[in-house]
Amino acid sequence: MLHCDEEEDINKVLRYFSYEHFYVIYCKFWELDTDHDFLIDKENLIRYGNHALTYRIVDRIFSQVPRKFTSKVEGNMGYEDFVYFILAEEDKSSEPSLEYWFKCIDLDGNGVLTRNEMQFFYEEQLHRMECMAQEPVLFEDILCQMIDMIKPQV
Repeated sequence: MLHCDEEEDINKVLRYFSYEHFYVIYCKFWELDTDHDFLIDKENLIRYGNHALTYRIVDRIFSQVPRKFTSKVEGNMGYEDFVYFILAEEDKSSEPSLEYWFKCIDLDGNGVLTRNEMQFFYEEQLHRMECMAQEPVLFEDILCQMIDMIKPQV
């Protein structure tokens, strides 16, 4: 709470949920929910963050593996579901966020991320980089950086 008093912009404080946070999230939800039925489908979510998400990751989110939706409408997430998603998306340093994204990538649900699982998601991102004429980063380089960051014990 002390951090909230020290920071002028409450939106920079990620571990505290204020009315401003609620309002920003609600506005993002409303923007994505083009028919304003208070439900978001895959096509709505793919537009999140200027199309920051890939179709493969959106499919995983809607498979409800990272978190079961509270929405009773098949193939749609409600506002509560969106709040869980956006909190995981915006603050990737929190334990719930790490668990959410880990479950998205862990295709076989065995609790271990394999090279093939990571490469599956990388392939679509590579295609996007090529379409935007960006110099692609090789998967092997990304994998090497990740291994260096986590420093696994051999």
